[in-house]
Amino acid sequence: MDIDKNILNSFASLDDASLLSAIKMIAMQSGVNIGDIGFDASQIGALRNAMRGATDSDIAMIKNLFNEGKGKK
Repeated sequence: MDIDKNILNSFASLDDASLLSAIKMIAMQSGVNIGDIGFDASQIGALRNAMRGATDSDIAMIKNLFNEGKGKK
C-alpha cells in the first residue's frame, strides 16, 4: 500500500472500530503483531489529527523509517 495524504484522510474519516481494524491489519501485513492493544477516545482523536495534518515530508520520513526497519529482521 502506498501511503499518501488521500489515504491518510480516508483512514481518518473511518469510525473508531474500522480505524482500529485497519491499523491492526496494516500492522499484521507488515509483520507486527499488536495483539489486543486498544486506544481510548483521546488517542484516536490525536491519531486522526496527526493523519489529517501530515505533510508530504512527514509521509516520506515515515516511509523511509518503515523501509529501513523492514531490512532489520
